[in-house]
Amino acid sequence: MSRTEEHLNPGFPRVRVFPDAGELAREGARIFLERLWEIVVHQGKASVILSGGHSPGALYGEAGQILSSWPLEQKDRLLWVAGDERMVPPDHPESNFRMIRETLFRNSGLPSDTFVRMRGETLSPEEEALRFEHFILDRFETPGLHVPEFDWAFLGVGEDGHTASLFPGSSPATEHRRLVLSVPSEGKRLPRITLGYRLLAHARTVVFLCPGERKKAVLKDILIGLKPCPVQELLTLCLDNGRVPEFWMDEAAYDRSMDRHVIS
Repeated sequence: MSRTEEHLNPGFPRVRVFPDAGELAREGARIFLERLWEIVVHQGKASVILSGGHSPGALYGEAGQILSSWPLEQKDRLLWVAGDERMVPPDHPESNFRMIRETLFRNSGLPSDTFVRMRGETLSPEEEALRFEHFILDRFETPGLHVPEFDWAFLGVGEDGHTASLFPGSSPATEHRRLVLSVPSEGKRLPRITLGYRLLAHARTVVFLCPGERKKAVLKDILIGLKPCPVQELLTLCLDNGRVPEFWMDEAAYDRSMDRHVIS
């Protein structure tokens, strides 16, 4: 079982610490799918944003094993999307869709059409960002200027404080009501598509997956030093929306001082 450290003030993020990365994957998948099952039972459907990169693969694999025993009727009521995607074909080694397909979907029996992907092979990232934004608005039937609310969002934390493909230098103020953004290439970084701050901050549950010692410094900077970065921007928006994000990490990423500090 995991050890949970929760800040006394409910207006600050919660930190859940697992003994190691393997237990984070196994126990994290169990916690996630217990909550997801409750959501489906309560409202008849559920929607999930999935982090890309390498960190979540083990948890997704464990989740796929659990999902394999779910009735097809329940699995068919799920919607999965990635939080961001590189502009590469779906079979490319850097494709988030490929990683999710080969972990979560491999043995789960999830219907393939429950995952709606960003088309990384599209020549125009901006056009694809607009297409995907319209898909989300249509799927959620969101009226007026209301922001769609996903039920769950898994996100990562980069060593520079980025999350999804919201990198340092980005800001919610530059989104101009856009929900899905195109991100140009920079240096060796491929162009990308990403869900924006406002959309991510409206997810009902936001969980940052942060295993490994390489995450310790940036997590300490964010949770203790209040480091200005995209994760910090998103935390502020989440808390403003009444959401209480969770950080799931293993002992290698955890610093004891984290349980004595809060985020503003």
